[in-house]
Amino acid sequence: MHWADIIAERRAAEAAARGDLSNLQGEGAPLDLSDDLLVPAEIRTIMRVLKNAGYTPPEIALLKSIASVEKELAALPLSERTEKAKALITKIAMLREAQHAAKLD
Repeated sequence: MHWADIIAERRAAEAAARGDLSNLQGEGAPLDLSDDLLVPAEIRTIMRVLKNAGYTPPEIALLKSIASVEKELAALPLSERTEKAKALITKIAMLREAQHAAKLD
């Protein structure tokens, strides 16, 4: 866990113990996740249409591929890890290069 995460978790736990997180507006109500509030309003509709059509942006597809390869590498038994690790690390590097190239376009 990253040091900032540890500090944040500790501070949140301390605030909860003091009762600072009780009786807040909206407490207990479900979160509204219907709109992506981080997406600018002028492109929110087109993003929803693309999402509903099953479109995945290339950046997201690359991140998923990288995560899949990293997971595969971590799951290898130690006896096979050295042999396959080289190929998987090369594949990760190629995917990261593709990700970087996609950001430049």
